[in-house]
Amino acid sequence: MSLESIKYPGGDEFVNRLISSCPILEDLVVKRCENDNVTIFNIVVPSLKSLVLHESWDKFVAEAHGFLLDAPSLELLEVFDNTCRILVVTSNMPKIVEAKVEISYDHPGKILASIGSDVGGIFCCLVHLKMCTCEPEWLELLMHVLKKSPKLRALKFEKCPGQGVVPCSPWMEPSSVPDCLLSSLETVEWVMYKGTEEENEVVALILRSGSCLRKVTIHPISTSNSKKLRMIKELSLSPRRSPTCQLAFD
Repeated sequence: MSLESIKYPGGDEFVNRLISSCPILEDLVVKRCENDNVTIFNIVVPSLKSLVLHESWDKFVAEAHGFLLDAPSLELLEVFDNTCRILVVTSNMPKIVEAKVEISYDHPGKILASIGSDVGGIFCCLVHLKMCTCEPEWLELLMHVLKKSPKLRALKFEKCPGQGVVPCSPWMEPSSVPDCLLSSLETVEWVMYKGTEEENEVVALILRSGSCLRKVTIHPISTSNSKKLRMIKELSLSPRRSPTCQLAFD
């Protein structure tokens, strides 16, 4: 079921009735719009396997809006939010294997703190993660997710098409290496790699900590040949924990 840019008659009550009338729903896409008459979008569906939540408003709304999610069978979760809204999960999601996260928020850690009391219970089975690097706070969000994803095998970084250069929050070396880097992460792909200091530090951490790494693929953003060569040289000289790790530039 796909609910995109809809103004719901009856607001929250209507949405609650609509969702509850679909007891065997497995796939749901919710793309909210301004003035959709809904405060908290309740998604309580035990059978749900795939969920896309999209919230992108041009103007700020002071009232709290967001999603309340109870979906213990969820396997795929995609979240896009540039509104600083609230995402609350009331049940663990032990079956999640894939997630795409694109969130604009001053303190991304607060988002994860709001996702139920046991964040580890949500990301414990995550295998594939796609992370957007458009927002200044993406580094903080990345570290939070990696620490809670001990089984992560594939990690991809990308930017939204047409997104300009956005200053990144300062890099802070984590006090401890996330478990997934030590025991499970196999592939990393970075699309539109700019070669900033923060990006270099992230790749360096992955290379020197990734015990199971098989391949790290870098797609440099269009730039001069001299800058591309410098990127390649810097990363090629980074220590690698995995002797079989291949560093590729496309």
